[in-house]
Amino acid sequence: MPAVRFWFDPVCPYSWPTAEWLHEAVGGPEALEWELMSLAILNEGRELPARATARMRDSRSAGRLFASLAREVDGTRLWEALRAFNGLYHRDGAVLDEPSMRTMLRMLGLPPGHAASIADRSLDSAVSDAHARSQEAAGGSGGSPLIALGDTVFHGPILRTVPDAAAGRALFDALGTVASVDAFTSVQRLRPPT
Repeated sequence: MPAVRFWFDPVCPYSWPTAEWLHEAVGGPEALEWELMSLAILNEGRELPARATARMRDSRSAGRLFASLAREVDGTRLWEALRAFNGLYHRDGAVLDEPSMRTMLRMLGLPPGHAASIADRSLDSAVSDAHARSQEAAGGSGGSPLIALGDTVFHGPILRTVPDAAAGRALFDALGTVASVDAFTSVQRLRPPT
């Protein structure tokens, strides 16, 4: 199996289902290379609605937190942090602040001092460098999540929920198939209006 790399912004609502699917499809977090990207950087200079602007502020804070963690923890622990972050931020609607992140880190048995990193601008260069690598791999501009199978990079798949194990493995195998076809560029499912 080719190396599988996963770029994510923790505040992207699609990063988590895709991460969970990929985690199951490849047999665990240690089989993945976890990388940050930043929707805040991707959307710099754009006029966004208030809700999206708030999410971009959270993107900066979450990027700093995960950049701080990535300096000290392995892929398994980063995966656990992403899973816990998803539960707090996406499922429970927690505010992304130092107390909530400190609680999350304590639950994971990680040093709670990382919570202060959400306001540490010295980490912005690490996030920016990681984001630049994601865009270079994508060959231009790509949102979260990005997946690389060997040298082929995909935006997505974008999943609303995590497929069951059999469907998830079939999806991963299909992604490998299209990655092997040099002529393939893109596909998007269009849903009829309801």
